[in-house]
Amino acid sequence: MKMKDFFPFCLVFYFLTSSAISLAQTKIKVDYTTGPGQPVEQVEAVFRSPTNVANGQAILILHHGGGYGANTTQQYAEMFSNHGFATLELIMFQDVRSFNRPDPMAMHGQVMGGLKYLAQVSGVDSKKVSAMGMSLGAFLTMNATSSWFYEHYQAGALRFNKLVALYPVCWMMSEASKGNTKDIPIFKGLPNSFLQQFAEIPLLILAAGQDSYDSLDAEACPKFAKSILNPLQSAMTKVEVFPNATHGWDHGKDYSFPVRGGCTGRTSCTNRTISSPATVEQGKQAVMSFLTKP
Repeated sequence: MKMKDFFPFCLVFYFLTSSAISLAQTKIKVDYTTGPGQPVEQVEAVFRSPTNVANGQAILILHHGGGYGANTTQQYAEMFSNHGFATLELIMFQDVRSFNRPDPMAMHGQVMGGLKYLAQVSGVDSKKVSAMGMSLGAFLTMNATSSWFYEHYQAGALRFNKLVALYPVCWMMSEASKGNTKDIPIFKGLPNSFLQQFAEIPLLILAAGQDSYDSLDAEACPKFAKSILNPLQSAMTKVEVFPNATHGWDHGKDYSFPVRGGCTGRTSCTNRTISSPATVEQGKQAVMSFLTKP
């Protein structure tokens, strides 16, 4: 190629590539409310159309407490999109330093907003919208098994199809199943009994056997599943424990930090995260198998 032709070629390539990326993913705003009679607000999100043959399914992806800017959700959005899913990644907040971090009632409202948005996307079966969350996002997906969630946010007949929770803090969920939500910030504003009546939705929990928040108790999430009061919801809850994995195995880096009051029994501890690409791949396979199984 002659030099005089090289720069026009580069420009054409750039614009074609940029157009392909913009068609594949779009930043949008999703309507939500915090409850009946409350004003409509908006949360930013990234929507992706399927890059492969569409399968009629969609999935809402919820980031962890490090925020959307930690770039953890994107790898899953790409995977789902390549398998024919429409995807929506909520940007509840950008990072841990965000001053506009929403409270739990707002975050649950945003999850409902995501469900309602995906249910009306062309080519998506409204009965096949699922959700997956990590850590903070895992709380939100697990809470979406409750009848309270659909009643409070006025979902009508709309329900998630399936739910996936990656490395949730299960001692907190066990407390919620007993109605003991006091002094657990993620449950602030929710009724104490919110996790005692269920919508009976299939739930997959991928748990870390070396989760610092759960005091390295590999049985914390299996114990939660057994504590679910509704026998059908309990039977529909599958737990897979990765024995050597830590909280945040998909963060792509190793780090640790002190946690005040967020560990087993409201105690303090040091959370240790170790990146595990092998666990990431195991998790992806488990999630795809769960979501695509009839």
